[in-house]
Amino acid sequence: MSSSNSTANAAPKPRIEDAHRRVRVLFNKKYVADTKDAKFVWEHPYYPIYYLPAKDVQTKYIEKIGTTEDGEGDTCKLKVGDRTASKVTWFQKGEFSGLIKFTFSEMGTQASQL
Repeated sequence: MSSSNSTANAAPKPRIEDAHRRVRVLFNKKYVADTKDAKFVWEHPYYPIYYLPAKDVQTKYIEKIGTTEDGEGDTCKLKVGDRTASKVTWFQKGEFSGLIKFTFSEMGTQASQL
């Protein structure tokens, strides 16, 4: 019997594609992100999630509060005025380095095709 069980049980690598859309993040009446370089990332096979380049995010509104389990990024909160969203991940290393993932259900969003 081989010892490849850890490889067989590993999670599949997420699929990444260019979104080819303009994506803006509206939070507490302020646009905190505006990009034409968003990525679709399939963390699960049934639908993608937007990941946005940090260069297109107003990072002054992001506060780092911890480190991800794999150590490749920071768990963060987004704070604009009196409103806070705690489900933000800013990737510093690895495949998603330089990208920020927002949980869009916590904020107003707008996406339009180019």
